[in-house]
Amino acid sequence: MQSTHFWNNDGIDIVDCKHFKLLNSYIDAADDAICLKSHDRTKRCEDVEVRNCIARSSANGIKFGTVSAGGYKNIKIVNNKVYNTFRSAFTIAVPDGGIAEDILVDSLYAYHTGNPIYLRIGSRWNNKRIGVLKNVTIQNFYAEITEEKPDAGYVYEGPIEDNPRNVSPSSIVGLENMKIENIILRNIEISYPGKGNPNYAFRGVSPKDLESIPEMAEAYPEFSQFKELPAWGVFVKNANNITFDNVKLIARDQDYRPAIVLDKVNGHTLKGSEGDRKRR
Repeated sequence: MQSTHFWNNDGIDIVDCKHFKLLNSYIDAADDAICLKSHDRTKRCEDVEVRNCIARSSANGIKFGTVSAGGYKNIKIVNNKVYNTFRSAFTIAVPDGGIAEDILVDSLYAYHTGNPIYLRIGSRWNNKRIGVLKNVTIQNFYAEITEEKPDAGYVYEGPIEDNPRNVSPSSIVGLENMKIENIILRNIEISYPGKGNPNYAFRGVSPKDLESIPEMAEAYPEFSQFKELPAWGVFVKNANNITFDNVKLIARDQDYRPAIVLDKVNGHTLKGSEGDRKRR
């Protein structure tokens, strides 16, 4: 299925659905390819399965949100591929007070994409409700992140000016009063281009540098919203109980930043994980 005749066209939107399966589909979209949404605060997407699909997008490959009034529960994303995608291969955005929980992503393969994983809580249209993002397992995940623009040449490309100067890491970013909780990253391999340049876009790991990262609670949630981040592999902020189990991060060229940065994280486990920063 193609949905490329207008820049804001998603491929398929799964909105407040129960007991729904999307199987064996190919989707090429100008906007998000496969997108779960929740418009009704009294409902949620529940018992949804996305399996054996291929997605290409000038935005995100597989996305939860951005509208997330009710939320998501018991979702399985199994054996899917994402390629030539401008933004994140997989993202969960909960800026509207919803509850996202009990989510499994298993065997997702992403090639030539701008970002691998982005998990985010915000407070955009939440009307003072406390959003929840918890109990997410991402396993058997492989991604190759490109240095060049991954959707160049498609009819609708993502905006060049939206990109940070240095390639962004996978990110798990909550708020001080809305922590992201119980995230497992297991059997992960992500290859990044590296080449972070401190001379034009430095972001360090001192307390001052970390505090300078804006919270942006009400902003539209995208992996690029913070611009420069202090890690090249994974950045985690405002979170509880994060597990790295056999996570391999590769920088194909030199990068001044460390592979993993944790800021305001309570409880984390690193088992058999490594960041390989190659030198020229």
